Amino acid sequence: MKNNDQESQNATTDKISKWRLTAYAQMTLPLAVIGLPIAIYIPPFYSGTLGLDLAAVGLVLMLARFSDVITDPLIGRFSDRSRTRFGRRRPWIAVGVPLMVISAYMLFVPSEPVSLSYLLIWIAAIYLGFTLIGIPYSAWGAELSSDYHERSRVTGAREIFLLFGLVLAISAPIVGVTLSGGPEDEVVVNSASREAMGTLGWLTVVLLPVCALILFAFVSEPKTQTTQNISFKDGLKAFARNGPFRRVLLSTMVGALAGSLNGAVAILFFDHVLKIGEAGLVLILVLFVAAIFGSPIWVVLGKKIGKHRALCVAAICSLAAFASVPAVVYLLIPAAPEYTFAAMFVVTLIQGLAVGATPILGASMLADVVDLDTMRTGEHRTGFLFAFLGMVRKFFEAAGVGIALPLIAYMGFDPQADTQTDLGIFGIMMVYCMLPIFLWLCSVAIIWNFPLTSERHARIRAAYERKAKRRGQKIHPAPAD
Repeated sequence: MKNNDQESQNATTDKISKWRLTAYAQMTLPLAVIGLPIAIYIPPFYSGTLGLDLAAVGLVLMLARFSDVITDPLIGRFSDRSRTRFGRRRPWIAVGVPLMVISAYMLFVPSEPVSLSYLLIWIAAIYLGFTLIGIPYSAWGAELSSDYHERSRVTGAREIFLLFGLVLAISAPIVGVTLSGGPEDEVVVNSASREAMGTLGWLTVVLLPVCALILFAFVSEPKTQTTQNISFKDGLKAFARNGPFRRVLLSTMVGALAGSLNGAVAILFFDHVLKIGEAGLVLILVLFVAAIFGSPIWVVLGKKIGKHRALCVAAICSLAAFASVPAVVYLLIPAAPEYTFAAMFVVTLIQGLAVGATPILGASMLADVVDLDTMRTGEHRTGFLFAFLGMVRKFFEAAGVGIALPLIAYMGFDPQADTQTDLGIFGIMMVYCMLPIFLWLCSVAIIWNFPLTSERHARIRAAYERKAKRRGQKIHPAPAD
């Protein structure tokens, strides 16, 4: 009974106003506008539109991503230990914004001629920008509240703005070509065309600084708490002893590899296997719009049955729908190709309703894991834990791109060919659907019995506060609105 009373009191104390929540969450809007092209448009843009070798593009993207293995932990650790009049997180984001603006423009609006070295330089620069902004920003969000359920509200708001940004990233090129007075046949633009990428590049230049200013002006950082500092080696040992963190880490590895394999070939799959052309953009748009409506469901369900169980429910629903894709390709398309889009629309709609669960509940669960680490080590390492997990996720995302594109090229898939061989079709089908389904099922199995529930989290917070008092530390509440 005492724990329940304490939990209710924390929920009241840590309640975040809608205005402050909005001012924080809106920063994900421009990050989504940049992130979507990097995830699914850059491979076909630099290989199909600009003519670079497909397998080489995949290897370049993988190599550039590996740079995060060094930068992510460094930025996370430095961010945790920064002490400035502007806070711990703001200075790093302020450095990342201009770097990302410049690199996004160079990457999305390249001048002739382009080369693999050009792609490597600017994709590595934009990844560094993401690190400088994303890690301090995520840590900032985890520190806005210490309440188990309120954290899902923070990650839910962030995800909704992210999804709006993804919708904007899909629709902006079409609007841009229309307003520019381009030819009528260019209004429905190729998602990997120069016109589409140029529109997204300029949108980034305008949107990112504005959103950063709103974040800095209206969201205060929690006060820095007096903590003890532990060595890097001891910190890694603490990770190894943290059972919930190990589960999150392993699930992230498997899930990131699955998502990267799927995303790397998504546009190619729509164009060359489903043969639905620009209707593929409609499916991506349906996915993100459905996710906007589905996101609040997972916040509520996480409160009712627990975050990890709600996450598993969402994954199972999504995978059940996605498992029908091979039937669409091998049964429906040969018999009734005119129904291909309708069938994929239904699959995408179900997936979309579930897709927001992982970034909402997964990030909220990680914030709870941070509390366990803080209780055991005495050091507030929010940024470092998010960075460490982000480093691992990016490594496996890079591995996915590095595997996917060379593999389909080896199996005979050619993005510039009008027709594909049966082996090439099977190769892209395997990378887009079959392997990701298996990996996502493994991820669900790993997280199913996640041990850090709301009751255990309340006990961890109480234990941390007792330890902090013994050390003479002050527990600062979240900053007032």
